[in-house]
Amino acid sequence: MNNLTDCYLKGIGTEKDYNKAFDWHQKVAEKSYKNLESTKKNFHWYQKEAENGNEDAMVTVAICYQLGEETEKNLEKAVHWYQKAAENAAENGYEEAMHNLANCYMDGIGIEKNFENAVCWYQKAAENAENDKANFENKVELCNECKKLYIDYQWCQQCNSRRFQKDFSKWTSKNEFIDNFIQEAQLNAKNSYEVLEWIPFDKLSNINYHDKGGFSEIHKAIWLDGPIYSWDFDKQRWNRWKFQMGYEIILKILNNSSNLSSKFLDEV
Repeated sequence: MNNLTDCYLKGIGTEKDYNKAFDWHQKVAEKSYKNLESTKKNFHWYQKEAENGNEDAMVTVAICYQLGEETEKNLEKAVHWYQKAAENAAENGYEEAMHNLANCYMDGIGIEKNFENAVCWYQKAAENAENDKANFENKVELCNECKKLYIDYQWCQQCNSRRFQKDFSKWTSKNEFIDNFIQEAQLNAKNSYEVLEWIPFDKLSNINYHDKGGFSEIHKAIWLDGPIYSWDFDKQRWNRWKFQMGYEIILKILNNSSNLSSKFLDEV
């Protein structure tokens, strides 16, 4: 059962599954400690072992806190134990702890997101095992064009800014202020969610009245293309979110584009 736990925990011959790893780890504990009166005592034993420097126990305690198994969910304590296990692992070669800590930094689990720290721990894990190196390369991708690290999921600000800039002449709202506002957002977008686009009318369908807004009427419509989420290097075009029923958006009628008010923009 210990071997099966390692398989699920480290992804050996199967996909990583912390829940199953924990289940099998728990079965091992139940078999070895039948006299324990409750599952809380199992956790108490893991914690004692962790405090005595057992790296496996440290990771188990961290998983317990992360998933809320055998104890109350506490992401900060989960990070604490991943950190201790990872620091020990740096000397003893236990790459799983380092990889879990990197995930916490990457996804902001129990700690503030820190891309640099995530990369640091992924790299340390990669130095200890080829499997972790593969995980590192899959998790922290490089831009195919400039070979620099993405700053967000499949997002290279440097290369994407250049692509947006090349297309500035291909569209216009016929209002200089609006054009500049959209262009600035595109150049500074650190991920796909920060991108603004001017949508041509012929790219909309099913336009219907929805409600009355503070400064103008509000309509709903289907955006035929959908928003950008990444760059397709093979087809040399933007990847866009498209759904079978289309991508629904909200429209506001701009009655006088030459006289925009800050209140109108705030409402938008």
